[in-house]
Amino acid sequence: MASLVYEISTHIYDKSKYLKPPEKDENGNPAEPVDITKRSERQYKNHAIKFGLWCKGKYKCRHFDDCKSHIQDYADFLIKEGYSASTIHTYLAAVCRVWSVDMSTIQKPERHVSQNTRSRGEKAVGKRKDAQREASPRLYDFAAKVGLRRREYQKLSGGDLVKDESGHLCIWVKGKGGKIQYQRILPSDIDFIRSYFEEKDDDEYLFTREEMKNKIDLHHLRACQAKRAYLYYLNGIQDPAFRENLIKELEARWQFNKKKNWDPEKLEGTYYLRGRNRKFAQEHNLPTAYNRLALMAVSVFHLSHWRLDVTVCNYILAV
Repeated sequence: MASLVYEISTHIYDKSKYLKPPEKDENGNPAEPVDITKRSERQYKNHAIKFGLWCKGKYKCRHFDDCKSHIQDYADFLIKEGYSASTIHTYLAAVCRVWSVDMSTIQKPERHVSQNTRSRGEKAVGKRKDAQREASPRLYDFAAKVGLRRREYQKLSGGDLVKDESGHLCIWVKGKGGKIQYQRILPSDIDFIRSYFEEKDDDEYLFTREEMKNKIDLHHLRACQAKRAYLYYLNGIQDPAFRENLIKELEARWQFNKKKNWDPEKLEGTYYLRGRNRKFAQEHNLPTAYNRLALMAVSVFHLSHWRLDVTVCNYILAV
């Protein structure tokens, strides 16, 4: 008889990235479905097994199908244990996908960015010796001026310093989900960043394994760099020529990445915080209004998120 863990590990489920009907391409035909990444597959598997073992311990479940009726109980358990709404959502997303359950049918706390805890406030790990700059000074100083994710630093090599479609010096990055992105470097940081690449061969990793073995909060440095970039663009667009050129460069990157619905009017005006986000900003003496053009430049050229709400809530408001 197969074990519960084996049944979960070998269960076949829908691995489409989007469970909704696919959009149509430019010819009106259904677009090719995109599958979730291998990393997401591993995460789903791990969370599914964790849920299965919980069912086995609490309800004596022995087979895959026995667990399905206990997903709501698991959600209630996670809430009682004090997990954040975001973490609960992550766990349940995997469980619902693997057991083919509509997640909207499960009662759970609503996620809200003002309640995010990642890279915010003091944490015990932040006091560890291997979480300080001294644990990896080359990596720390580089990350403070670039703003990538940890996995992206691991893959950088000496040949990844390139120019983008507008001629700006960038770092070629294979980012989240395998997407290629061109991470722009602020003018004041070019010489410093260039020095890292000049000391390495094209196929030589920028950072050694030892330099990557640490608990430095690189997401915090990513948020700090996003704020630096926002101030750079906010100051720059006071010059009409800079502003006009920035809009052209955003359109060029939009077309280069084959994004749809380019609308320069969305770059005009002010992005206002509302509700909990506004209250959070006021409590931390942060602005409650941001320039849309400067935000979009940060989102596209430095975060590759392409969304103003994500840029503001997960990076600009990270304190």
